[in-house]
Order: sequence, then structure tokens, then C-alpha cells
Amino acid sequence: MSKIDRVLLSCEKVIDGIEDETITTESALLQCLKIARLLNDEESIIWLQYEYGGYPRNEEGYVLSNAWNLAYNKGRGFIQDGKQCIFIELASELEEKILVLQKAVGNFTTNGASVDGQYALSAMNRLTEQVHNSTNKIVNSITLAQKRLASLKAQYYEYALKKQIELTFGNIATDIFSKYREKVDNAFSNLSKETLLKLQAIEGKLNTENPELYSQALTTCRRLFESIAVELFNKYFPDYKEKIYVTKSGKEIDVSGDHYKNKLSAVIEILEDKSSTKTLIGSDIVYLLDWISNLIDLQCKGVHSNITREHAERCILQTYMCLGDILNMQNDAH
Repeated sequence: MSKIDRVLLSCEKVIDGIEDETITTESALLQCLKIARLLNDEESIIWLQYEYGGYPRNEEGYVLSNAWNLAYNKGRGFIQDGKQCIFIELASELEEKILVLQKAVGNFTTNGASVDGQYALSAMNRLTEQVHNSTNKIVNSITLAQKRLASLKAQYYEYALKKQIELTFGNIATDIFSKYREKVDNAFSNLSKETLLKLQAIEGKLNTENPELYSQALTTCRRLFESIAVELFNKYFPDYKEKIYVTKSGKEIDVSGDHYKNKLSAVIEILEDKSSTKTLIGSDIVYLLDWISNLIDLQCKGVHSNITREHAERCILQTYMCLGDILNMQNDAH
């Protein structure tokens, strides 16, 4: 069983167990801790370890500031007399407390009590009142403990559900992208070795936390389009010697030298003429290439110092999507 499958299994145990009331809150907590550990979710590991072993305190016995804020935002916060407070009982302690108090309620009774004398009625009334008051206090304590336990249970449920959704959607997205990537890789296998190396190098740029490599990923995507533009233009316009290409709309575009966006536009126009399926791929590619160039230019000028992993992932995904669309147009045109 893969790590992801183990995570999804734990998510299912928490979600189904809480919904069906077949799992204790402490067991749900331990399953959530397992999920966090398998996913290397460091922030959640810290939170869930506090939930299981207790929130750290200083020498005066007060919960540390960072831990206090975490507890308050994770279902332990409440307002009392206008002040923000937290409760610190663990899930296991609350569950045990509820069981003990529920048992205690059943033990409070006047059955078997015996009083006599002239004050017998008054004594029995006082005893009954004491039992009633004690029972009410216990019931109120049970209600409060159950409310707090439900708050913790909701946090564990939400965490497991969130991770299940993330992984399920992520797996679907990964499968879709993997199939698309394989299709693109195979389809462009007849291109030059230099272009193929650019294609294969893209993914490796993301297996790092180095922002410089994210920038290189964008540059690689742009150069990939440059290489493909030249190769496809030479393929579909083998004898074209003119500097200017006139589009169907009458617009003149420069297809000489390194005007790769214009070359791609000319190629796409030819493919659209031959294809029965009309697409917006031309405008999509121009938008993507402009976005890449703008981001790189801003970085060079120091306006946008760091290109993030999110930028790189978006660029790579859209690059494969655009290349896949070109591929589909080529296949449809034949």
C-alpha cells in the first residue's frame, strides 16, 4: 500500500468513524496525527502532538503564547466575562470525565434514605434538594465536557476531510497531467534532440526549494516554445523566404529571425484551416508567452525578486496544455 493510500485509509477511518459514532475522539486524533506524519505536514504535527500530549507551559504554569494562540484557533477558544480563554483538557481526559460523571449521576438518589422524628419531612426535603442540586451540577459538567469534546472532534473531522479532498483531487489532477504529458512527450518525439531535452528538463526544475530553479523553469518553457516555433514553422512553411506573413485577417506579422510568437501564430492558423475543430489555442499561447516574458522581465528589473513555485507550476502546466492543443490540431489536420 502506497503512502497516499495509507493516508486516504486513515482519512476514511476518521470521517466514517465520527459520522457513524464508531470511533473515540482520541482514536480520531491519533489517526489525524498519522495522516500529518505521512504527509510531512509539520504545522499539523505540532498541533496534533499538543492535542495528544498537552499544550506546553512556562514555569508559572501558563500555556506558552504560540501554543495558546494555536489552541484558541483550533476549537479550544471561548469567551468568558469578555475575555478570550481556552480549555486545556485533552480529548482522552474529556471522554473519561464524561463517563465518570454519567456514572455518578446514577448514584445520586434518595432511595434508601431514612429519617424520622418531628423534623423528618424537613430533613427529607433538604436531602432531596441537595441531591437535585448535585445532580444539576454534574449534568452541567457533562454538558460542558460534551460541548468541548464535540469542538475537538469537529477539528479532527475537518482536518481529515480536508486532506481527503486535497489528495483525491490531487490524484485526479496528477493522473490527467501525467497522461497529457505522456501524450505530448510521445507526439513531439520526432522533434530535434535539443527540443526534447528542454521538454524533459522542465519537471526537474520543481524538485527543489531553490527559487533560482523556478526562474529557470520559466526560461526553459519560453525556450521550448522558441524551439518548437522554429521547427513547426520550417515544417509547415518549408520554402517560405519572406519576412512578413499576412494572416487571414490581413494583419502583417514579422516571421523572420527570433519572432517565435509570430511563427507560432502562422503555424496555428495553418493548422486551424486544416482542422475540423476550432480552438482558441493561438490566443492562449500568446497570453502564456506574454505572461512568462513579463514575469522574467520584472525579475530582471528587480521589481519581482522571487519567482515562486506556484508561478513555475502554473507555467509548466499551461505549457503542456498548449503543446497538447497544438498536438491535437496536428493530428486532426492529418
